[in-house]
Amino acid sequence: MFEKLFSPIKIKDMELKNRIILPAMGTKFSGDGSEVTDKLIDYHVARVKGGSGLNIVEVTSVYTPAAPKRFLSLSEDEYIPGMKRLTDAIHAEGGKAGVQLWLGALAVSSDRAAQIIIPSDMPISAEITIPGMPKELIPVVVDAYGKAANRAVQAGYDCIEFHCAHTYLPHSFLSGGINRRTDEYGGSFENRAKFPLECIRAIRANMPEGMPLLMRIDAHDDYLEGGLTIEEVIKFCKLAQEAGVDVLDVSRGNILSNGLKFEVPPVDLPQGFNVDNAAKIREATGMLTIGVGRINTPELAEKILEEDKVDMVVMGRAQLADPDFCKKAEAGETDDIDYCVGCNQGCYDGFENMDMECITCLRNPALGREKECEIYPTEKPETVLVAGGGIAGLEAAIILKKRGHDPILCEATDTLGGQFLTAGEAPRKKEMKAAAISMAKKAERLGVDIRMNTKVTPEMIEEIKPHTVMNAIGAESIIPPIPGVDKAFVKDSHDVLDGKAEATGNVVVIGGGMVGMETAEYLAEKGAKVSVLEMLPDICSDMGTTRKICMGEEIQKSGIIPVTSVKVTEIGDNVVIGEKDGEKVEFPCDTAVLAIGAKKRDGSALAETCYKNGIGYFEIGDAAMARRAINATREAMDAALTFDREDVHRDVSKPKKLVFITGASGMMGGQTLKQLLARPNRFKVRALLRPSDKNRVFAKKHMCPALEVVWGDMSDYDTIKKCVDGCDYVLHIGAMVSPAADKYPEETLYTNIGSTLNIIKAIKEQPDPDKVHLAYVGTVAMTGSRLEPVHFGRVGDPMNPSIHDYYALSKVFTEAALYDCGLKYWVSIRQTGQHPSAETAAQEPIMFHQPPNNVLEWSTQIESGICMANLCEDWVDESFWRKAYNLSSGKEFRKTTWEFMNLNLNPMGYNFEDIYEPQQMARFNFHGQYYTDADVLENYLHFRCISGKEYWEKVENTARRLFKNPMVAAMLPNIEQLKEKNKAIASKEMGPRWAEENNKTEWIQAFYGSLEEKHKLIGTKFELHRPSEEETFLDHGYDESKDLENLTAEDLQKAAEFRGGEYLGGEIEDIYTPVKWKCAFGHEFDLSVNAALQGGHWCPECMKKSWAYPKIARKNPFYAQVWDPQHSKDETYEIPMRFSAYEIREELKKKLDL
Repeated sequence: MFEKLFSPIKIKDMELKNRIILPAMGTKFSGDGSEVTDKLIDYHVARVKGGSGLNIVEVTSVYTPAAPKRFLSLSEDEYIPGMKRLTDAIHAEGGKAGVQLWLGALAVSSDRAAQIIIPSDMPISAEITIPGMPKELIPVVVDAYGKAANRAVQAGYDCIEFHCAHTYLPHSFLSGGINRRTDEYGGSFENRAKFPLECIRAIRANMPEGMPLLMRIDAHDDYLEGGLTIEEVIKFCKLAQEAGVDVLDVSRGNILSNGLKFEVPPVDLPQGFNVDNAAKIREATGMLTIGVGRINTPELAEKILEEDKVDMVVMGRAQLADPDFCKKAEAGETDDIDYCVGCNQGCYDGFENMDMECITCLRNPALGREKECEIYPTEKPETVLVAGGGIAGLEAAIILKKRGHDPILCEATDTLGGQFLTAGEAPRKKEMKAAAISMAKKAERLGVDIRMNTKVTPEMIEEIKPHTVMNAIGAESIIPPIPGVDKAFVKDSHDVLDGKAEATGNVVVIGGGMVGMETAEYLAEKGAKVSVLEMLPDICSDMGTTRKICMGEEIQKSGIIPVTSVKVTEIGDNVVIGEKDGEKVEFPCDTAVLAIGAKKRDGSALAETCYKNGIGYFEIGDAAMARRAINATREAMDAALTFDREDVHRDVSKPKKLVFITGASGMMGGQTLKQLLARPNRFKVRALLRPSDKNRVFAKKHMCPALEVVWGDMSDYDTIKKCVDGCDYVLHIGAMVSPAADKYPEETLYTNIGSTLNIIKAIKEQPDPDKVHLAYVGTVAMTGSRLEPVHFGRVGDPMNPSIHDYYALSKVFTEAALYDCGLKYWVSIRQTGQHPSAETAAQEPIMFHQPPNNVLEWSTQIESGICMANLCEDWVDESFWRKAYNLSSGKEFRKTTWEFMNLNLNPMGYNFEDIYEPQQMARFNFHGQYYTDADVLENYLHFRCISGKEYWEKVENTARRLFKNPMVAAMLPNIEQLKEKNKAIASKEMGPRWAEENNKTEWIQAFYGSLEEKHKLIGTKFELHRPSEEETFLDHGYDESKDLENLTAEDLQKAAEFRGGEYLGGEIEDIYTPVKWKCAFGHEFDLSVNAALQGGHWCPECMKKSWAYPKIARKNPFYAQVWDPQHSKDETYEIPMRFSAYEIREELKKKLDL
């Protein structure tokens, strides 16, 4: 069987055992530094074991400046050992390895640091033109190809492929549709062919004579005016043969047009669509030729070879879908092959989507996870009840059976395959229907206990008592709450595709996503006149690029009329009524078809039964959330492979904790959300997002079964109450921060204080407030300016929000309220600077508020996210709660202002002192400190995982790499331009120039002490240094060897006296209940011992109306410890506050009855 396909072929000194080629496909399996990874090796080894004849290693950069990260490279010698490790692994399993040499042109744009090299100038907007490749660079790049070939030989490759297709640089030179040069490398065909031929010769000169050189080439250019014809391609191939090419790998497609669909052809294109082109080129050139283009069955491959059209065939996605494709085909086990269905959801969409780590596959969720997804037989077979016989249920049952478990697959209908069968009824998608049928037959062959017309019920679970239940009951169509939706002429799209309902005549399809458009096309083929109404600005917004291209073309051919940005409001008698651009619109019809989406079926009764009985419970596929098929098979595989692990079973046999997050779309919140969503067996997340285009994009990017999004504002109590209801944890990360907080101080105070008070009240309104854990995010800004010699700090140090810092002020008053809120479980995590930091701050006057030698102990965003996620875990010790902690990534993350700014300036070739003027940088009044106590939080939550040395090196190296890009370097300002830019920023409101030019005494005093002190800095040089690393501690005014609970009234009086006041309470009942104190100015106030001594809070009235720090320091020795070392005793100013955080807090507390 398939004798031709599995016959050997010899190409020079390389002999292949069969005619099947695994082509060079972009996977993103390489490392950030373009290095070979274990993931990449495992991927190739799996396909070699599966019988692949030749593995061509994916697109490999030849020229360092144009080499994007996450793509392999042979542009430097450092990559040879990794490549050798890969070829050794392939050879060890009896395979052959080729490598594809590549220079991506426009395709490198996913990495800002990679230089875009194209033949000629290309305008991409009215303002920006990408410059063409200078002539003097051509020999450099040609030489790079030769050196990369030499490295490939050293790395042990059996052959090399030259990539001259798909709009990459060699093809861009060759194509008259792209190359607009006017020198000897442009114009005529001979001139355009010159560069790629020079590259071929350079490669050939660095290869052994017996080593084959392949060339990937497009059969012709699609959709490119003036592009290559097949006759020109034939002509070039003959020249390439003379230059040293031995084999042609004939493909199609480009990234500049709809021709992209041919590059990674979806199910919409016919199988083997490009073979006849390859045959024509082969006949004209007499060269060994590889056929490419949706060749995904052994029958088709054998037929192509038997007809002598090509010598070998590329079967790429066929081997992504089933790594054992070749082995199964050779053994005649074709029924057992998991065939590629051309969905492109994992391979192309996964590659194109920069948010996805790497490619994956609907048919093979183990792609890129070969080692971790190996199927090992179990030593302890368990009964698993699988509810639902769609592709999620089938995938789970098949893997469970392969592992030796006892799955019982129950399907409520008389047919297996679920909605994948329905999808297969759409035009051009019969392969999907075939895949569903194949999966069902495979389950039967394996001996899975399949029970048709059987619905899983709580009673069945109680009776069978399985180890685990996997809910795969799928989704049901959404019925919109609009008048008339129940009329007889209104049909469901799935019923239409399944043949259960007819839709004829004039049809209006409501919903222009994938299902709606496929239904429309299905009906148009049957003679209906179809219009499609879509609420969004675009149709097919849930489809990947290649399928969307094909769908768009088919819509035009079929005469379907799409109407976008229309909201359906009513269905009348044979008319659909909507609103578009603020006006009423009507669409008469004989039939209306609903295709607005699906929602998960209710499985709560199954879940409750499982949790009650300690039975593991999974929701997989659409039963968890209606999405794409690729999610269904991935979740099914993961559940089937891990359900019997002790830790997994422990998690899934009890309800998930519900975590409510504010600020989820911010830096720290985003990382926290990411960390929690990575633990779906333990957590569900409810995120509150303000309605905005940015947040809608964010929500779409992160949407998954574990995430619920609530749209609203955290300043609104009813919204907060809705979010808090039923939660186990509340992570209050959201806040208005600088620079927005500096511009809108009143809104900042109301938002930051009000949102926290809303949360406290909402928790108190819960049936059992003691079950809710509140984590509030404070800030290092609360303790304000801490320059040397008081640059070390800890929780309990005095509150010292910088003058004019309303963000810090809001946090001080909010945390004080938190300390004394009466909740059983709360914690304040005082965040420090988050890195990567917001770029907008560098464009605002706040940059000048930082003294050059100011210090900060940074935290990485990732570790901050891990910290917040970890505090939701069961293993957190009870003693963790009702305290504040300083958060940082540790000692290696300590930076002064000037050191931090040099991280970006040094790679540009500049230094801090080149750009900034001493008189424009503040003397004091910012915030930051090195911590003496940050390890306390780490010891509780174990979140640190990054080496500071490696982290900062990577930050600087990333910047250096970016600025080496000639296009970026050309846009960099010089020193004088940067100075002028700084002057402009300094002249903005709140900047140092603005303060002096507008005689803003209260701003000059805050940051300089006086105008005279500011003027003393003119003409001076920076004295930049890094403060001492020797830890120092402020005196907190009481015996710290005692636990707070053991302090006496005498201890508290001593602490009060150290703060210039008195303790007015009696013996301590507990440290959490507010007691009476008096400050040095006679203000009496209530504050818990915990807030005063563990938190460092003190008299709120002293910060009610003004910043009176000089006056406070004279009477409060505790506070004087931070003020006096930084300030002259001559300073006596008192700066009024524009808005009172104290009064706003009291107003909001009264409003909420707190």
